[in-house]
Amino acid sequence: MSAFKVLVVLTVIAVVNAQRPFYAGLSPIGIPAVEQDLLANRFGEDEPLPIEAKGDRNLINRLEKMPVDNQPFWYLNWKKYDELRRNPQTYPVRQSPFAESK
Repeated sequence: MSAFKVLVVLTVIAVVNAQRPFYAGLSPIGIPAVEQDLLANRFGEDEPLPIEAKGDRNLINRLEKMPVDNQPFWYLNWKKYDELRRNPQTYPVRQSPFAESK
């Protein structure tokens, strides 16, 4: 009877290990690893900055002083997208004619 138990345990282990091959790694595929920087906001700077600025507030200040014709395209895009995120355009939801109960 103990040989049967050992055989069942080994079968369960083999089935569980067969779900993911050893060479595929331990982390899920397709999910990017996110860096967690716990010290990023220790000075209380919560200003949203574009990724291209890499946290350089002086660069943003210089770009704001430039005329709009000379500002880089990524900065103008960031300003427009940020404005859209703050004031999203919403539409009223219509009642579906198929959802009416008769």
